[in-house]
Amino acid sequence: MTSKPAETTIASTSVRPVLPTRPRSKVRALLRVLGPAWIVMLADVDAPSVLTAAKAGTDFGYAILLPVIALIPVLYLVQEMTARLAIGTGLGHAELIRERYGFGWGAVAVISMVVIDLLAYTAQFAGIVLGASLLGIAAEPAVIGALVIHSVIVLTRSYRQFEVIAIALSLALFAFVVLAVTTGPDLGAVFGGLSPRQPFDRPGYLDLVVATIGAVIMPWMLFYQQAATVDKGLGPADLPAARTETLVGAIASEVLMAAILIASATAAGSGGGASSDAGGLALPAGLANLATGWTGILIAVGIVGSGLLAAVVISLSSAWAWSELFHWPHSLNLSLRRAPAFYALYLLEVVPAAAVALLAQDLVAVVVEAMILNVVVLAIPLTFLVRLSSDRALLGPLANSRRRSALLWAMTAGLLGLGLTSVIGLLRAGA
Repeated sequence: MTSKPAETTIASTSVRPVLPTRPRSKVRALLRVLGPAWIVMLADVDAPSVLTAAKAGTDFGYAILLPVIALIPVLYLVQEMTARLAIGTGLGHAELIRERYGFGWGAVAVISMVVIDLLAYTAQFAGIVLGASLLGIAAEPAVIGALVIHSVIVLTRSYRQFEVIAIALSLALFAFVVLAVTTGPDLGAVFGGLSPRQPFDRPGYLDLVVATIGAVIMPWMLFYQQAATVDKGLGPADLPAARTETLVGAIASEVLMAAILIASATAAGSGGGASSDAGGLALPAGLANLATGWTGILIAVGIVGSGLLAAVVISLSSAWAWSELFHWPHSLNLSLRRAPAFYALYLLEVVPAAAVALLAQDLVAVVVEAMILNVVVLAIPLTFLVRLSSDRALLGPLANSRRRSALLWAMTAGLLGLGLTSVIGLLRAGA
């Protein structure tokens, strides 16, 4: 592994000129870029995120609403860097790390993502099994059906066609907003959850806050948005709209997390529901109390939709990352014959996870603890992301300012510190 930046290894890392273009309405500009940020932000509300938010609402009421809302600017700052790097260099995240710092560091970044992806895949299929069980569908046909849909979504030979399907699928997640509204939460209590007077002294509070951070900002998101932005063919003139899309997506993502938390907190003490458990993934009591009748259908639609979308997006991020690392052809605009390794990775890597989801006994504690570990693992690709987006030789005027760089480094250090604190606490508790 080499630690010396290979800053002159490839011409394609030179700065793209920002060319003047004809004025375009903001709505038309946003519709043109719509896809990479929206899809990755909605896929971020996956089965582990649903479980974590539901547990936060069940265990601590509305208290963790403040950290959830506070994550909007953090999520935006992280993902905006990926859009800027994609537009400024025309390279995906893994490919850019490889060309800038060498194959070894590229492998470190990709492998750190895969560590979390393996569990994330399993959790998505377990979530699909759980959601299907609420609809009376057995585990085996649910998993087989998910695998078929997972395959068909991408085998369209067109990035644009995939994008339309993924955006349509993302709308299923707004079932959680309907769920939160229909539970009839006390608005005074909800706004009280935004108070800075948080229950830091209560056991498990900080761990759930860190798990929420880990559920909101995941390594695969960095790889996906940067690669998808390149595959979509966005250029410098699209950057303002891409930033708007990223901000809108960040807000939508956290609104969904807040909706799940609110619904769970409101229903946690109502009783009347039996715990739902399938594929080793159990609904915390708050959501379990709602998992009957038409509200159960809303939960099922939200969880199955989130699981399917996240499985597709995570698979694509991994396939893109590995293909970029080894310089294999990688684009949804290429046929299966022209990019066999890319499509093989996408199609096959989820199969073991689907099998584990059918056999697993208890994923609940594992998933929440994995979200805590995720915050620590995130520091690796995030370090590359901040360093690359601050490189003026690479991005020229698109590079971070000194003040922005300082803010991003402080944010990275803070996330790592929180993650390590919780991991150490878990290790001590298990000793």
